[in-house]
Amino acid sequence: MSVTITLNRNASIKVEGDITLVGDDGQPIPLTPGKAIFLCRCGDSRKRPFCDGTHKSNGYCSTVEASA
Repeated sequence: MSVTITLNRNASIKVEGDITLVGDDGQPIPLTPGKAIFLCRCGDSRKRPFCDGTHKSNGYCSTVEASA
């Protein structure tokens, strides 16, 4: 299965597919197979690296536009 990464406007990064997420200690972070994950972009989540929705209340604003 391929991996799809969706950059959500003013929100998290959605990652779907056959995912292996590795922490800074080099160890895999346990995930539920087949379930999408949402990674924090605002930096304020209490569940980092995962999004907990804090961006909705902290004023985080970011658009994602591809450059050539």
